[in-house]
Amino acid sequence: MGRPSLAEVRKSEILDAFAHCVARYGLEGSSLERVADQAGVKRSIIRHYIGNREDLVDALAERVAAQFQDHLASFVAGVSEQRRIKQLLDFLFPALPIESADSILVVEALIAAGDRYPKPRTLMLGYVEHLVDEITDQLRLAYPEATRPRCWNVAYGVVGICFNQESLSPLGLPKAYIKASRKCSEILIASLDG
Repeated sequence: MGRPSLAEVRKSEILDAFAHCVARYGLEGSSLERVADQAGVKRSIIRHYIGNREDLVDALAERVAAQFQDHLASFVAGVSEQRRIKQLLDFLFPALPIESADSILVVEALIAAGDRYPKPRTLMLGYVEHLVDEITDQLRLAYPEATRPRCWNVAYGVVGICFNQESLSPLGLPKAYIKASRKCSEILIASLDG
């Protein structure tokens, strides 16, 4: 595999700068001028490699969604039948945060802007739907007697607990809160056994 093209490198640098700005100033406070300053380029370079502001928001959402999808695919590929539920909980509630506070702020900004930016809304919603479906499938494999709708409800509940935990993580919650999120998810999943 060859080296990445200059266009790929520039686009990545610009998206890194945009993500940094979004985490610091929010989506609306991340002007093209501010992003250009952070990237160390002229505003015209952003337009050349990515486009206008909406294109920049779309590109960031595409990048975030692709990273999430890759992470989920890696999890699904590594699931073992004997440890399925433990691996699922480890994936959703890792001992050490996988995402930085900045990454979480970027995702929250993209979600919050869903009413103004259709593509990020579609991408973020698509990821949530895919995540819930994958967890539903894992639960169905672990609890074959449970119906798909019941597994979907539990999967959605567990995802809700996970997302709530992630959204609060920039506060530096005590470990007791993290453990409680996982324990609540364990209780919810165990409800399928009966």
